[in-house]
Amino acid sequence: MKYLHDVVKVTDIESLHFDYPEGTLVLTDNQAVIDACIEKKQPVVAFEHDGVTMLKCDHILIDPDEVDDQDYEDIYRRCVGLPLFISETDRTIIREFSMDDLDSLFELYDNPGIVEYMEPLFEYEEERQYEENYIQYIYKLYGFGMWLIFDKATGKLVGRAGIEVRESCDRENQAELGFCISPDRWKQGLAFEVCSEIIRLARDRFSLTSLVARCDPDNVASRGLLKKLGFSHIGFELDGDCRYFREIG
Repeated sequence: MKYLHDVVKVTDIESLHFDYPEGTLVLTDNQAVIDACIEKKQPVVAFEHDGVTMLKCDHILIDPDEVDDQDYEDIYRRCVGLPLFISETDRTIIREFSMDDLDSLFELYDNPGIVEYMEPLFEYEEERQYEENYIQYIYKLYGFGMWLIFDKATGKLVGRAGIEVRESCDRENQAELGFCISPDRWKQGLAFEVCSEIIRLARDRFSLTSLVARCDPDNVASRGLLKKLGFSHIGFELDGDCRYFREIG
């Protein structure tokens, strides 16, 4: 779904008004316009050039003419707190987590067996705070993170997967692959389908050159999946988890 409907260029405060229709993003090189938009909660993106630098704005462009419609859509979503669409596979939609997904996330993790080999969620209020910080800092800083997986046919949350820069990463341009799928969708090839797309994104969109992954030695299914995805078992983490590695760049 597209939420952005118009990008309006405003270069002076006198030209700014606040009766723009919903779905409008203001593009400006004027700090006064930026400040006014922030105060009025009007989505805004700045652009800098030879005559204007050091603007204070969450989103700053260098050459607006090189920015495509999807980039503007993503900026608008960031401004209004909407999750970004990441990608899709034959059977799934991959997108960012939003706070509206919190109850569904707990339902996913309540499935028997899903936390047998991974950490559970925090208590509800602590998890809520953690996810708010994750949206604010991790998604915005890296552009990637752990995403939600939805069934295309039903719209139901069926898993969580993504890439994160974690303490296990020991190279530049490296991230750790993580994944979990609802038990009622096990043995359907869904994890392979989703993780294959995430590996492609890691290489082609985020310019990563290698990935690591980890899993419990007793987790036969995940170990088999990682092997099928092209990872090699190269040792063990300090906590005893198997360490896997794959070059992608």
